[in-house]
Amino acid sequence: MAPFTAPSAGTIRRIGPTNPITAIFQSIVGVFVGIIFVLFLATAILWYAESQNSAKVFSHSKQVDPTSGASGYIRTMGVASADSPALCYQSKVDGNCLYYSYKLEQLQYEVKDYCGQLSSNQQVIAQKGQECDSNNNCKQCYTVNESNWNVVSSQRKVLPFSIGSFKVSYPDNARIVGASLYSKQIDTTHRESMDYIKDASNVLVAGSSDGQIISDGGSKKFLVLSTKDYQGTYDTFKTNDRVIAWVLRLLTFFVLFLGYSMIFGPISLMVGFVGRIPIIGRFIGGAGKAIIAFVSLVLALVHFIILWILIMIIKNIVVIIIVIALVLAGFWFYSKYKKTPSKK
Repeated sequence: MAPFTAPSAGTIRRIGPTNPITAIFQSIVGVFVGIIFVLFLATAILWYAESQNSAKVFSHSKQVDPTSGASGYIRTMGVASADSPALCYQSKVDGNCLYYSYKLEQLQYEVKDYCGQLSSNQQVIAQKGQECDSNNNCKQCYTVNESNWNVVSSQRKVLPFSIGSFKVSYPDNARIVGASLYSKQIDTTHRESMDYIKDASNVLVAGSSDGQIISDGGSKKFLVLSTKDYQGTYDTFKTNDRVIAWVLRLLTFFVLFLGYSMIFGPISLMVGFVGRIPIIGRFIGGAGKAIIAFVSLVLALVHFIILWILIMIIKNIVVIIIVIALVLAGFWFYSKYKKTPSKK
């Protein structure tokens, strides 16, 4: 793809469809895309948001002694001993590591054309022209020197190890909790950081056990390597679940709002055409777009609430059926008791 080129200084470049037929076709396509967003994409995202249950899964693990030889989804605490001791990535920290995740970042610069609000990592080299859409909304363009920290080297390793009489094999997929952090600013354009757990550390391990080997058992019996105790590890998973769930809920609401906005695309297009009328058109167009945005916002909110309730019902259908059955059974016994004549 060719790099973006801003209009030269003192000029204005119009973007967007200027052909009404093209604009109408794009708005109609947007309607179908919006329907997909509203009916399918938002539902999938919210379902995944309400499926964040790593803390609950972890809580189902059974506490055992590290020498017990127990099987099933277990958790145990003890001193970990790597099968083959290894340095902590080029001895960035003293001693050997059971786990480390290292990355080296470099501050890299790129000169490019950009239109819009400048950010703190962009330094203006030259001011250029403006870029305007069909509704005469314009953005100032610049040539900027943009800086970003990019990862240029990384390595992650989790060594097979033993804890008590258990061996932990293929731990690459282990969920790491409570790792220590090393970081260093090497120079003005390079920095490095590393999460790590030392070998011979006291750790908590949870996973699927056959009595001798603890391994990753999938989403319902996942492997955990933690330097925290049970409560600390559980609290970490619970916090992560909440954060991910709320991020996905907000994303769901945004997708719904975007979807409804796209569904109203043809109306918004007509409002845009009205906005071209001299003098009053600009006010009518602005009011029309504000109304469309407000209606989209309200519909997105109502849709989100209904969708959330339906997902909660589906996910808890068994519990709901049991509760309803108990209530009905209680009502039946109560009615039968009241109809039974008392003996004197």
